[in-house]
Amino acid sequence: MMTAYYRDQDVLKTALLARVKENHGDILTRSVWIDLQNPVPEEERYLRDHLAIAIPSRAEIWRNQALNRLYTESGTTFMTAAILHKINSAHPKTSAVTFILTDRCLVTIRHIAPTSFSHFQQRLLNHPEAFQSGPEVMEGLMQEMFMRVAWHMEMLVDGLDDLSRRIFDDHAFENKQGNPSIVMRRVLQKLGGLNDLNSKIHESLQSLERMLIFFRKAARTDQVELKEDLDLLILDADALLNQTNFLSDKINFQLDAALGMINVEQNLISKIFSIVAVFFLPPTLISSIYGMNFAHMPELHWQIGYPVALGLMVAVSSLTYIHFKRQGWL
Repeated sequence: MMTAYYRDQDVLKTALLARVKENHGDILTRSVWIDLQNPVPEEERYLRDHLAIAIPSRAEIWRNQALNRLYTESGTTFMTAAILHKINSAHPKTSAVTFILTDRCLVTIRHIAPTSFSHFQQRLLNHPEAFQSGPEVMEGLMQEMFMRVAWHMEMLVDGLDDLSRRIFDDHAFENKQGNPSIVMRRVLQKLGGLNDLNSKIHESLQSLERMLIFFRKAARTDQVELKEDLDLLILDADALLNQTNFLSDKINFQLDAALGMINVEQNLISKIFSIVAVFFLPPTLISSIYGMNFAHMPELHWQIGYPVALGLMVAVSSLTYIHFKRQGWL
């Protein structure tokens, strides 16, 4: 699907160029942004022929992203970055998006539908006067992408704060089923998901910052205001990267704390079993003695032998309990 945002006198319009066989050359020459989403080979060839620029295929986009290829060729800048998407799913991902920039127009090639693109499309149509050229559109789109990343990081911080309260709460090991392992297992699963999201955010930010630095170097010397805005975006990228490092440390701390709480709970359970075993150890010893099959055991013929043995068992168990209580082990 190929969408063009072009100027018709003083009005910015959008056109869905669904039929590549038709002649849309006039629209393409007046476009400030051409967005290709899941393009087919015919659309790539059509755009290459009308704009006289190289349009990379999907395999080339992936290779450029893997090799961090950012380059300028015949006055056209080619950049590829890893963009975050599928945030609300169980497994967030990053996918390569290519940005082809000329002084007049920006061409984006993507096989994903990140929210930042749809938000910027609306912003572009609402404020067309702010985006008169390809570099200005590129800058506005990157601002939107950073805003979305920052918003996702706020969600990440809220999730970690909620988990922190669950881990360190006085009733952290309580739930309706009375099974503490279920509670902490869910905490660990949530921590794993948040750590995955944080790593994807970090990966995307590194890629975007690298592209920002290259974009600033490729900008013309007379684009002073654009370079100042890009400097601010680079500072934002550095701040967000530092935030991801901080959140990574916080996730590791919460993971260690959750595992420590699980160990404490397991130790408490083991302590209960150990105390019960100690309580039954003296009675077991007494019963084992009188369970031996020796011929000469005078106590076996006592009429009060049975109650004496039971009383002795109760006495030694009581003494064990009193000793543990005084030592503070119970």
